[in-house]
Amino acid sequence: MATKKQQKAKKTSQTTIRKKVRVRRHYPLLPWLILIGAVTGLCLFPMLFNEFTNWDDEYYVVNNQWLRGPDWKSIFTRQLLGNYHPLTILSYAFNYAISGLDPFSYHLFNYLLHIANTLLVFYFIWNISGNNKLVAAFVALVFGVHPMHVESVAWVAERKDVLYTFFFLLSLIQYWRYLQSEKKKNLWICLGFFILSLLSKPAAVILPLVLLLLDYWKGRSFSGRMIAEKVPFFILSLIFGVITVMIQSKSAMVGLHVFSVTDRLLFGCYTLMTYFYRFLVPYPLSAFHPFPQTNFPGYAILLSPIFVVALLIALWFLRKNKVFVFGILFFIVNLLLVLQVLSIGLTIVSERYTYVPYIGLAFIVAMLGSRVKFIPPKWILGIAAVFVLVLGIMTFQRTKIWKNSGTLWTNALKYTPRAPYARTNRANYLSKLALRPDQKPFVDSIYKVAMEDCRIALSIWPNHAPAFEYRGLMHLDRGEFQEALADANQLVRLKPDYRLAYDIRATAYFKTGETEKALEDYKKCVQLSPTDHRSFYNIGLILYSFKRYDEAINNLTTAINIIPLGNYYVYRALCYQKIGDINRAKADVLSARQKNANIPDELKPLLQ
Repeated sequence: MATKKQQKAKKTSQTTIRKKVRVRRHYPLLPWLILIGAVTGLCLFPMLFNEFTNWDDEYYVVNNQWLRGPDWKSIFTRQLLGNYHPLTILSYAFNYAISGLDPFSYHLFNYLLHIANTLLVFYFIWNISGNNKLVAAFVALVFGVHPMHVESVAWVAERKDVLYTFFFLLSLIQYWRYLQSEKKKNLWICLGFFILSLLSKPAAVILPLVLLLLDYWKGRSFSGRMIAEKVPFFILSLIFGVITVMIQSKSAMVGLHVFSVTDRLLFGCYTLMTYFYRFLVPYPLSAFHPFPQTNFPGYAILLSPIFVVALLIALWFLRKNKVFVFGILFFIVNLLLVLQVLSIGLTIVSERYTYVPYIGLAFIVAMLGSRVKFIPPKWILGIAAVFVLVLGIMTFQRTKIWKNSGTLWTNALKYTPRAPYARTNRANYLSKLALRPDQKPFVDSIYKVAMEDCRIALSIWPNHAPAFEYRGLMHLDRGEFQEALADANQLVRLKPDYRLAYDIRATAYFKTGETEKALEDYKKCVQLSPTDHRSFYNIGLILYSFKRYDEAINNLTTAINIIPLGNYYVYRALCYQKIGDINRAKADVLSARQKNANIPDELKPLLQ
């Protein structure tokens, strides 16, 4: 008969064994997660030292007043660049609160989110592959280090991609748990993550179709219950889809009036084909793949329907191969909204659109590779490792291309030298670079390249408004006011409701002594933008020169109420002095001094 001490020792031993089993059960994936996260982080590490670019970063972050505060009402009730994604904007507001306009924190947020997404891909695939760690690791690593995904991660303005995918994957994982356990709790959590994904990017509307694919993969029989449980998901997709269509900017949906139905169908075939083969051969990589600029779209586009037909035939003959069908449909379903049948945006192919779809293709390769019998497993692992290594090296180099707008657009022009937007975006970057004090020795050569970019853009597209805008601004900076006036007139012709067009022309008029015309254009500026404090200030200056002091005071006061800058107080003080209101003049001079503004000699006696 065992003693009490022996029974206690036995009980302790059993408890220890149970704890060890529990540890093994709960943490078998940890080494894999650490390895995959480290590899992904290493390949994308250079992006942490990148700057903002002039491709939408200015709208989303640099000049976005919603982040200052933040402006909660605007974030949750207004659209930005034709999209409603309040959680994405809120994440930028978080970055702004902790670091202002230092790009490091914005890139770090994207970087960490992408690593988190990569780990979620591993966990998701591990679940649906029957706990196959090698399959999950391959899919996750391809997702994490594929160079086609650099655009989604290294581009600050594309935060919406990594954020919506984070919640999208969490939603898929919860749905798979629901399929495993049939617990309603998991279905409701899945719905909650779906809502967060929708609030991050409208592209998440496609999730209900992906849930149906998971039903197919699980082997569920079609039933009324299976459809009923998706009803809330489809209702939300419909609501957010309608909202997106209602607020989508006309400038984004170019295909509805520029391209014919035949063109758009060809574009859909071409983009599907391009995204498919660039999974294996990601070349060339560019931030800008423009639409065809001539009536002849090219043989690749014309012949692309052959690929689609071949893919459909393959789906039919392999319809009993669940891996192939599931993976291909996962790829296609997640591309449905961006196949350019409605030709959204300025590019026919956008690398960021492959962020989620490539999970499907990687899953096919991994699952089929794990079932190959005629090739030794070590060879398969070696081929997979080499493929991931090549992708990782390409990604490491690609992140450096996103260093700044200069490197980004110079790289794009390497492959598409006749793309007007790539030309003018580089010109915009160079025009600002020329104003930096450290670039003074190189200013002439910088302006030369920028001007040439604008010239080439206009030779390709004579009505390309950005070329007139950036060239007009450069002419102002260089004191070439007649040339600036000519470009401004063209810009007003092309964009009669564009505030900056009138601002450039008003400045050119003012510098050439045509102050009456300048005054009218500045008034047009504030008519188009009632919060344009600079134009109110310029109106005040002109009215001061006309000795219309009371009107000048009104405009300067409006400017001060918008943004109380020191110079605004200086000129209002001058106006008050001219009409004999010395007390108010003194108050404004004191305010100007507090803001470190230069006080003119005629106002200095008021400080005594």
